Amino acid sequence: MIESINEDTRKSPEEAFSNGDFYRIGRLLTSSLSLTTRLDRVIEQAMELLQADRGSIMLLDEEAQELVVKASRGLSSSREFRVSVGQGIAGWVAKHGDPLVLQDVVSDRRFTGTDDSVKSALAVPLRVEGKVIGVLNISNAVRKRRFDNQDLEHLSAFADMAAVAIENARLYEALRRDQEQVNKELRMASRIQRSIISTHVPCASVRMVSRLMPASAVGGDFFSIIPLDRDTQFCFYCSSEVQDRCQKLRTEFCPNKFGLMIGDVANKGMPAALIMSVLTTILYEVGRHHISPRAILNEANAAFRRFFNESQYGFATLFYAFYDNTDNTLTYTKAGHEPPLLLRGRSGDYEYLEGEGFPVGLMEDGAYQEKTVRLEREDRILLYTDGLTGALNSKGEILGRKRLVEVVKSHAGEDIEAFLDALADEIMLFSGDAPQPDDIAVMVMELEDLYDLTMTVGTDVLQIRYVINSVLETLQGFEGLKDPITLRLCLEELLHNAMEHGNRCDVSKKVYITVKAEPTRATIRVRDEGEGFDLKRVTDANAGEPDVLSERGRGILIVRHYADELRFNREGNEATLVFTADR
Repeated sequence: MIESINEDTRKSPEEAFSNGDFYRIGRLLTSSLSLTTRLDRVIEQAMELLQADRGSIMLLDEEAQELVVKASRGLSSSREFRVSVGQGIAGWVAKHGDPLVLQDVVSDRRFTGTDDSVKSALAVPLRVEGKVIGVLNISNAVRKRRFDNQDLEHLSAFADMAAVAIENARLYEALRRDQEQVNKELRMASRIQRSIISTHVPCASVRMVSRLMPASAVGGDFFSIIPLDRDTQFCFYCSSEVQDRCQKLRTEFCPNKFGLMIGDVANKGMPAALIMSVLTTILYEVGRHHISPRAILNEANAAFRRFFNESQYGFATLFYAFYDNTDNTLTYTKAGHEPPLLLRGRSGDYEYLEGEGFPVGLMEDGAYQEKTVRLEREDRILLYTDGLTGALNSKGEILGRKRLVEVVKSHAGEDIEAFLDALADEIMLFSGDAPQPDDIAVMVMELEDLYDLTMTVGTDVLQIRYVINSVLETLQGFEGLKDPITLRLCLEELLHNAMEHGNRCDVSKKVYITVKAEPTRATIRVRDEGEGFDLKRVTDANAGEPDVLSERGRGILIVRHYADELRFNREGNEATLVFTADR
């Protein structure tokens, strides 16, 4: 009796369609952009409207010319069941584009199924702009009745609306997949772009920190250190003592001279990033064998015009400099680039490194002007692209050079890494949520205070004893040197870590050692050319009961036990060791 009452209270298909709100159904179908969700809702709504107990949606695989079941209810067959176009009832509908109403499905010659319990059925094409994208199948009415032509008309009207919802979801998912692929490629391009950039300074007494902040995933801003080949003709100008020391290094690059560059390709995004990679390669290869910035920019200008003369990104601004540690001179050329800011460490004065020259690629003759400035210890140079001074805030105001100088002077007393962090924070504070029109690249170079010992050695464990003996000899006047064995142990750990874990035993990479000896304090710094490590992760791993037998972090535990102070830079490729006499 209850079953009979439930059947009597159900609305007939005519009542459902006449009283049902197609607008409500449309909103339900489009409430989610997920294709799977939309297919499930389409089949559920179709079965509810026609009061059927079975149904399926088959979408067309155009390449294979097959219909594939993507959603079903009341069927034993699972999703991904396939049937060729033209085969079976659904295949016939897909091929001819006409709907079918079947009073006796099993007896129909087009029926190819194995379930003989199917009685009456409807099959209508899912069509978008006249093109069949699939088939909607409904069978076995709940009221034990046979479907008729009026049911077919109702289902066809519903199918037209459902097809649009399904196609939109398919397009959205295809677009999302394409976007994910684009994002993946952009992330890869960003990693490649950053791998091109090198900030390993081959000179032990010069520190360099940098930051790249592209306006998009990749950009046209770039900077890099250009090492000078040791076998070039310019080694002739070094003293015999310097040349002899260089010959003992297992490295192809000069430890006292190097080039540095910062530039900005016109516009931004992937095209600018591609041109940036080519230009960087040109500058790197030319710069390895020349020390004249003017000659290097002339070569780059000619190559740029040869490769990109028809490109809308036909020029790039550039600042290229050559540093010689033997006399602390910086020789530079500017090609339409923002002038770097030189901050004198001892006086606090500042000056811009101005110069004449057209952007690279703009003119056949760049008319580059070469200038030389002598640097002193504690001097700091800020190199940047115009995205820094051109940073915008929500009011449309630009940061400008005046504000930049104020920021630089207010943080001049901070460590070079803290200085760059403060500069980045000031930019973010000024800009707020305002979108930035250009990429930002920043380099900060600093000549550190005069050291009592500066050494550059190759990645060779046989040189560790030579380094330690040189350090101990330098620290003879240090009052705290009562136990040289302790100092030897700490240095040996740091040097081994730098060579084996930092440089990963790569003989082409170097280790830099500097020593500052004072009567009551000794400061030793060891820097490698590796990728560094996450100090916090290693510290957290040893936060519990330290395992001295574990190789991971063991050296840090030993050095921290004996030294008065041990600190690392942010990258984790430089360790500073401090001993005091009043220990």
